[in-house]
Amino acid sequence: MPPTKKNRKSNRRGNPASRAAQPRTRRDGAPPGVPSGPAPAQGAQGVQGVQGGQGVPPGLTSPQTTPAGLAPAKAPDQNMPPGLAPARAAGQNPPAGLAPAKAAGQNPPAGLVPAKATAARPAAAASGRSRGTAEAAPPETVEPDTPPVSNADDDVPKWAAKAVEELLTPTYWLDPGESGEPFSATVRFSGRRTDVTGKLQPRDSFWQEETVDGIIPGSGPVAITAEVRGINPGEWTVTARSVARVGGRPYRSYPPPGHDPAGMYRVPPPRRVEIPAEPAATIHTSTLLRSKVPGIVRYAYATLVGLGVLVGLGLEALLLSHGHYSLFRPMLFSVIAILAGVIGGKGWYVAVHRGKKFDGWCIQGFVAGAAVVVAAAALAGPGIPAGAFLAAAAPALLIGMSIGRPGCFWAGCCTGRPVAARWGIWSSDRRLGCRRAPAQLLEALSALISGVVVLAVVLADGLAQSGPVAVVGLAAYTLARQVILGLRAEPRVWQYGRRVTGAIAVLALIAGIILLVK
Repeated sequence: MPPTKKNRKSNRRGNPASRAAQPRTRRDGAPPGVPSGPAPAQGAQGVQGVQGGQGVPPGLTSPQTTPAGLAPAKAPDQNMPPGLAPARAAGQNPPAGLAPAKAAGQNPPAGLVPAKATAARPAAAASGRSRGTAEAAPPETVEPDTPPVSNADDDVPKWAAKAVEELLTPTYWLDPGESGEPFSATVRFSGRRTDVTGKLQPRDSFWQEETVDGIIPGSGPVAITAEVRGINPGEWTVTARSVARVGGRPYRSYPPPGHDPAGMYRVPPPRRVEIPAEPAATIHTSTLLRSKVPGIVRYAYATLVGLGVLVGLGLEALLLSHGHYSLFRPMLFSVIAILAGVIGGKGWYVAVHRGKKFDGWCIQGFVAGAAVVVAAAALAGPGIPAGAFLAAAAPALLIGMSIGRPGCFWAGCCTGRPVAARWGIWSSDRRLGCRRAPAQLLEALSALISGVVVLAVVLADGLAQSGPVAVVGLAAYTLARQVILGLRAEPRVWQYGRRVTGAIAVLALIAGIILLVK
């Protein structure tokens, strides 16, 4: 049987090692060992024709043995091996990164330049290249003049990083007019640092827009304050201008031109916040606790809350001493109740905002946490009769809150909604300053009235007989607070929250009155 094609090929060529040692016949008729270039292409851009019509690449004058590492080119009708480009014209360098390997003791053929041994960009010439095309190496990365600013959140908590960060608090004053519907305003703040030495960095300039809603005409001057963060500390020149919106109401800056500066540049009484005749030319960065915002009194919250705690503990000690009771165990339980109230105030605030905000407190949570500890202490036995302990703790708690609650007014938290009524008081939520319903002051007044009434009953009937009055006083304050919450500017998180809390307060109030009468 005649051998098959496969058998004949195997018989002629042998194994792979013997096939590699045998010369192969060239289709173009050239002897083995002579490198050949690609066939000339008609109209191909960037590809040169061969010299002498013999298929010899430019720069090779005579047939030579193929240097080690360069395989002979295939026929023109086949694809070239990856990474080998067609030969260029004489005097040109080969594509970047492609160089023939040098045989021992031999120089590379003329027209082929060996690649330079460099480690500057080892992968630039190898990646992103198609057949016969050399892609330009990417430019080197330029390092910034100053090192990048480290993120403080990686080392300290977020609230602590915000407290120590340098920021700007520019303010724009506008005139809302005397009549019309509530409207919104947009102000664009822009600034540039003036004490720059050297090249200007991206954090040496900024622009930021602030949009506020619910501005009431007839409420007097309005202050819009921005917190500009993420900038370099130093001295800045800041400008502010109103941004017109489609369908928006026009407004102008305050004070209006032509008015007497001596009598017009203050907010409505009883507040006496000064309004500058012209915006400051330059302002300096500062931390949050040292920043200046119209209507905000720094450290007022901590000062008044601390004072309220001391007054409450002092009043409780006086009542216990007046009733000839021991002080150690009742006062110890009261301190624990205050700590529980702090935890409850923070937990209540976080729960109300669904874990999205952590920088505030809730007085309702403080009352709930303290009341739980006081009730547990009364049941466990604080060393004195339970009724006497409750009667001494209730007026101390309520009067202490009446002292600490105005701190929220000057700190800009728990603010009332904007109003144009004359009973409104000018205050700020650290972003929008205007005439508002004094919700914080009304809560302080309700706590004071409840505490004074409870204290009067305690002094009249004695501690031993006045236990139920503590329940009545706390329930009355909670019920009044639910009404005052309707004046707050904060949106409702749960629409039934006030109703449920008010219903529980009513039940507690009725039960306390029944026990007090009996």
